[in-house]
Amino acid sequence: MENKATLDEIKQTIRRVMSELVEFDVSEISDDALFIEELGVNSITIVQMFLTCQDTYDVVLADEMNLAEPMSVQKLAELVYSKMN
Repeated sequence: MENKATLDEIKQTIRRVMSELVEFDVSEISDDALFIEELGVNSITIVQMFLTCQDTYDVVLADEMNLAEPMSVQKLAELVYSKMN
């Protein structure tokens, strides 16, 4: 099964899941908001986000997961999108 999600659809999914994990309103999570630095999430939540993206979009992100590197909705969505294409 081939997944043809757009970059915007991936960002919407990431924002929705992030809002559920950290109890933010989806509208409060911008594309460029850094997960740890601006949203205050911890590394466990970031790992959950990576795993959710892997499961949802049938991609492998293990090599790209670097918890020391700042991550945002935009950056994660672009990573997922690049793995799909």
